[in-house]
Amino acid sequence: MGKGKVIFIYGGTGDLARRKIYPVIQKLMKRGRLRDLKAVYALSRSGFPEGYLETLDRELAEKIRFVNFDVSRREDYRVLEKEIASFPGDELIFYLALPPHLFDQAIVHTGSVLRHFMNPRKIVVEKPFGFDLESARMLNFQLKRYFTEREIYRIDHFLGKVSIQNILSFRFSNYIFEGIWNKNFIDNVQISALETVGLEGRVSYYDRVGALRDMVQNHLFQILCFVAMEPPAVMEAERIRDEKVKVLSSVRRIKPEEVDRYAVRGSYRGYEEELGRPSNTETYACMKLYIDNFRWEGVPFYLRTGKKLKEKKTQVVITFKEIPGNFGKILGCMPERNKIGFEIAPGNRLILSFEMMPPTGFLSCPVESRMEVSLEDAFGGEIPDAYETLIEDILDGDQTLFIREDESELAWEIVQPILERWSEGSPELYEPGSYGPEGAERFIKSDGRRWVLL
Repeated sequence: MGKGKVIFIYGGTGDLARRKIYPVIQKLMKRGRLRDLKAVYALSRSGFPEGYLETLDRELAEKIRFVNFDVSRREDYRVLEKEIASFPGDELIFYLALPPHLFDQAIVHTGSVLRHFMNPRKIVVEKPFGFDLESARMLNFQLKRYFTEREIYRIDHFLGKVSIQNILSFRFSNYIFEGIWNKNFIDNVQISALETVGLEGRVSYYDRVGALRDMVQNHLFQILCFVAMEPPAVMEAERIRDEKVKVLSSVRRIKPEEVDRYAVRGSYRGYEEELGRPSNTETYACMKLYIDNFRWEGVPFYLRTGKKLKEKKTQVVITFKEIPGNFGKILGCMPERNKIGFEIAPGNRLILSFEMMPPTGFLSCPVESRMEVSLEDAFGGEIPDAYETLIEDILDGDQTLFIREDESELAWEIVQPILERWSEGSPELYEPGSYGPEGAERFIKSDGRRWVLL
């Protein structure tokens, strides 16, 4: 009989576990992907909300075992040790669905327990992975004391989104696009993650983190890597992660005295009232990066994110250079530049924007036209949830869509000068329902460009 799997969820009755992890496990069980699942341990200081287990399928509910557990109490791990002992040889998966300040204790205590066992094991660490470069290095140090890199799964749920994964397929499967995916044809790249909502109960957590840590350093950097990386020699996890590391290694470092030229921050009006005290935490952040390699030299990458903005949109827009001797300009027109857009939210779309002549005559000014492909319509059926993809990959031992140690530290290294600069002073205020602070508009207009959403 084959060995089974046992999942231990730290914070096992919390919001993440209830909204994402258990529903995904249930879906995978229905698909027959977890026939070897022996138990799911919900480790938490408080029980499930009344009636929650009744919302799950009976097959899963019967496998869930609640354990009253405090990750900071060493003595509570004696119970964990006894439970692990009842699964000799089975694969153990430890999922840290915890507030980030508890990661360190959970890793150290769990690692100490596992020294007494030979079971195959994996550990899953949610974001944010550290709060700065120093804390990320310390977290990696603790993980390496007890686990090998092949046993560590640092989650960035954006990489579980099909529309982001499709960036690689679009680039490397279509010669007509990969041939123009470089500095000779592309003017700039914009990666936007705009939200209409505010903090919605996350005020105290968010104030310790801010927009740069919450979105840019992880999610937007991962998208940047997919847009900018070279094709790997072999489509396997380590080779893909090698190419992402090369991108981050090639990002031009921002000197402390240059931060104001490369980054802008803002805070929506009313944020301090929600928080109940003064704060210099940014709810909006944008920055400009350059990748100093042969493919991308001189091409600016603009990244932006914010809360309480005019529309909800997560999108990558590739804007191409103007054609020399542009036909529209010869006619005295003002043509738009060609663009490729990858919409990640609220939809899953590929958008091509190009110029076409209207049927009013050969010498009419070209007009901007769009071609759109919806992933749902193109391939039919439901697009898998990001966590569904990632948890299935964890079960399969596929680390392609997870962050490697060097990758996590390089990302922090890039933003560290900005974090230090922004620890002082105050962000610029912007009105809720706008597109962010006026400084962000001046920031991109000073380069002769504008923010674009397709």
